[in-house]
Amino acid sequence: MIKKIIPLLFVVLFNLQLQAQSLKSKGFRVYMPNYAEQLAPRQSETYWAEVVLGPEEVLNFTKDEFQKGLQLEDFKEITGEQSPDMFFAINGISADDLEVTGTIAPIAGDTYSIDISPKDNKSVKLLFYYKEELTQLWQIPLLPKVDVQGNKIPITINFPEDEKEKYLMLESGRAVPDISPYMVEMYLDKKLGESFLSKIINTIQDIYDNNMVEIYTNFYFVKDKKNKALADETKDKLSEMSELSKASLSTLSAVRENKKEIDAHITYWKNLLPNYKDTSDKKIAKIRWGILMNLSQLSLMVEDFKNANTYLNQASELDVKSNAVKQSQKDLSKLYSDYMLNYNEATGERKYSKGYEVSTSAKIIRVL
Repeated sequence: MIKKIIPLLFVVLFNLQLQAQSLKSKGFRVYMPNYAEQLAPRQSETYWAEVVLGPEEVLNFTKDEFQKGLQLEDFKEITGEQSPDMFFAINGISADDLEVTGTIAPIAGDTYSIDISPKDNKSVKLLFYYKEELTQLWQIPLLPKVDVQGNKIPITINFPEDEKEKYLMLESGRAVPDISPYMVEMYLDKKLGESFLSKIINTIQDIYDNNMVEIYTNFYFVKDKKNKALADETKDKLSEMSELSKASLSTLSAVRENKKEIDAHITYWKNLLPNYKDTSDKKIAKIRWGILMNLSQLSLMVEDFKNANTYLNQASELDVKSNAVKQSQKDLSKLYSDYMLNYNEATGERKYSKGYEVSTSAKIIRVL
């Protein structure tokens, strides 16, 4: 009788232990693959980038910042006096592109207050030259914020009277002076934020480059009220994974050379799955879901699309956070489609096009 009771007791205790567990999420920075939306010609090897400003045009980043930030994995930056195969140029905006209202005289003591909105159909333009010919022209619209009635909500810039020479073009002699390029730059800082440069770079990479991009995304760990060591262990595994991604999996060439380094992390989470079979229990189902989502993302980090999709399909069967699963499936489908555009599925060899499609009609690529 005792021999029969002991196994049953073990099962009861094990189930009680599982009931004390729950799923928690934590954000980590990792590198994920990203593939060009346009197939490059075989002759594309080098690139260069410039900020090209017209009279009184400004941007809220410099040429050096643009060139330093734009790093393409598939192509080499030119050196010396070379002519690049691919050339990216971006323009700016001037006071003529903006609607300026407000008080051009001191208020509240010694303070000026200026309201600024973009005029209709104004944009920053990104020009792409291939073999020294303008091949594609993109526009990044500057859209104002609007209220529920559709009225523009301007950005207000205040400055003290003793700095008016910096913000206003007083030497013009006009009764109502224009705002200065410095103030236009201040407007861009407020309108677009410091992330504007990174958004431009990400856009260029999305269209033209095959690379690994750093993202901030949620992974999942097990919290156990009665076993703190388990929570610490699962969190530590995720931290180790994030560090591994930065150290060894931050470029596509590194991923393809070092992808086996992720195996230990995949094995760790796979070994936890058998502990969470009883998905009739919502807590257990949720933990199993989190493990499957981890496994899908780990697989994706090393271009294992088949297993990434398998784990997502298993997660979708659990009826846990179905919207998150659907979004992940949609993202995976897009990523795999871009991979298939650029690589041969059977051999992994790179594909090439006969040339970039010529399109100089200023297509919108991103609204900021």
